[in-house]
Amino acid sequence: MDASRDELLPYVGPAAALPLFGALAKLPQPVAVRIWTALLAAAYAALLVAALALARERRAGALLGALLLGIASAPGTSDIALGQAALIAAAGIACALLAYERRTLAAGALATLLAAIQPNLAVALVARMRDRAALLCAALGALAFAALTLFAGGGIGGFREYLHRLGEHGRAERFDLIQHTPAAIAWAFGAPDSLAAGIGVGCALAAVAITAAVTVRARLGARDGTLLALAALPFAVPFFHEHDFVVELIPLCALAATASGAARALTGVAAALVCVDWLGLAQRPPADAQIVLLGFAAACAFVVMGRGARATRADVAPFAALLALACIAVPLARAHPAPTWPDALPPAYRAPANADASAVWAHEQRAAGLDARDPAWGALRALPLAGCVVLGIAIVLPRLRALRP
Repeated sequence: MDASRDELLPYVGPAAALPLFGALAKLPQPVAVRIWTALLAAAYAALLVAALALARERRAGALLGALLLGIASAPGTSDIALGQAALIAAAGIACALLAYERRTLAAGALATLLAAIQPNLAVALVARMRDRAALLCAALGALAFAALTLFAGGGIGGFREYLHRLGEHGRAERFDLIQHTPAAIAWAFGAPDSLAAGIGVGCALAAVAITAAVTVRARLGARDGTLLALAALPFAVPFFHEHDFVVELIPLCALAATASGAARALTGVAAALVCVDWLGLAQRPPADAQIVLLGFAAACAFVVMGRGARATRADVAPFAALLALACIAVPLARAHPAPTWPDALPPAYRAPANADASAVWAHEQRAAGLDARDPAWGALRALPLAGCVVLGIAIVLPRLRALRP
């Protein structure tokens, strides 16, 4: 924090979270930070344990590998460093899937409520609504969410204001460097605003249609169908940051512990694409060695998680992918350094007077250079999205092979 300039980072979340954040706000700041950090760490552990439980994996080695993957994964460490609620939501999704499967009503409702703290991630749970237990758990969680929203957010008028503010905040950064959506990446490659927005809508519709069609064609079960929906999620929502990719740890952990053959090799490639902070290579060039080494640690974690079966050539996949990608991404990032907020703000920066939070945020991003077009930045942000495509193929491939006559 630089006291010589204005620095505003707005957060737009549902009113249902206000009781939690309000309670934290009443505490001394150092105490609130420690409590929130502990909650995030607990959520991270719950996410990893629940993901393994979904895969019916109880080996100590798998748990150790999952914890190592959590430490090395860029989206997860970004969540912890930035204090992002996405980690709470991702843990809620993982625990909800487990509770639905085990038909534990109270736990399922609570997990659904936690997932809804970030609605753009919780929407993936729609893919799991296949049985009465899941529907009932989700309905109870949705009712609790609605009640908290009306109570804490000022009724229907407050809910409308939240939707309005969400739209304003989305427009303030829809094409900026920090967005990992297809629309923002298309814009970075030079597409006009209207075309980039159209590409985003087209990708969203295609992601939903393809996920539904593949789920039916491959006869995916409730669990695998939802894992596929999580892999498709970044293409289907209009707002997705680097730390939101933490939800991909749910299918990554499940497959890293159980997949074999080609599916395992594809999962390893997906881990290298999703778990490395590729854009960070451009934003923090001095840290490129650290970023690549964390990717190496994630690849090691992938191998450890699969040691229940004999190690195969598929375990080489994340290392080979990491090496090949780093040989391209590191020089590209050094040739096209990217700004970070708030470091790139001009000295003594002052926000426009009387502007609301969304307008101030948009102005800050322009002042910091986050709204510049650079195809290299778009390419780096496209890598995790490519990882989600590979992950989706890894989920579906074993089922398609099983259906072959």
